[in-house]
Amino acid sequence: MQSQVVCRGCTSVLLYPSGATNVCCALCSSVTSIPSPGMDMAQLICRGCRSLLMYPHGATTVRCSCCHVVNVAPGKMQNFMNKI
Repeated sequence: MQSQVVCRGCTSVLLYPSGATNVCCALCSSVTSIPSPGMDMAQLICRGCRSLLMYPHGATTVRCSCCHVVNVAPGKMQNFMNKI
């Protein structure tokens, strides 16, 4: 069975076999680490460049590796707005 991860270099969706620890992107040659099997991951679209980002659930912010914009994680936006 194959799983998916977002490339840390170009944000392409990469497929990898079960048990892999990292995957090399055929487009940009970046090596992306595979999250441990127990780690619950989420995705969002970067507000700066519209790239697909992958991050661990519970994170409050996610920095885009392409444009370096810091994105507020969905669900955390309400907490962020309450602090302003």
